Amino acid sequence: FESQVDGETVREPVRLQRVRSVITSPSADAELEAGKLTIRGVAWSGAAAIAGVDVSIDDGPWQPAQLIGERRRHSWQWWELLTDVDQRGTVVLRSRATDLAGRVQPEDPEWNRLGYGGNAMHRVPLHVR
Repeated sequence: FESQVDGETVREPVRLQRVRSVITSPSADAELEAGKLTIRGVAWSGAAAIAGVDVSIDDGPWQPAQLIGERRRHSWQWWELLTDVDQRGTVVLRSRATDLAGRVQPEDPEWNRLGYGGNAMHRVPLHVR
């Protein structure tokens, strides 16, 4: 893992998977009808089990997703959110995970040369009719 701190290159080994979530459904650029929407995904962390996942639609309020299955450290945690999408046009879904160690997935990526540990919030654009 290589990053820049105060203009200097800092190298450290990758030891821990950072907390992260991704949206697996719907897929990017999907065309959907306004109304009911089920959003699904997966989250993980190397520090602790996943405490929760939140989803935001077009920079709206964060909505808590339902975790599916047992919480376990070093395992994928499936999740889903049943919600409504009323605005038409292009909307962007975002997901963010939090683990039981208190780590929260960041809005923007932390730069490093090879992208190791990249865990910025996942964004999925949709087209709502």
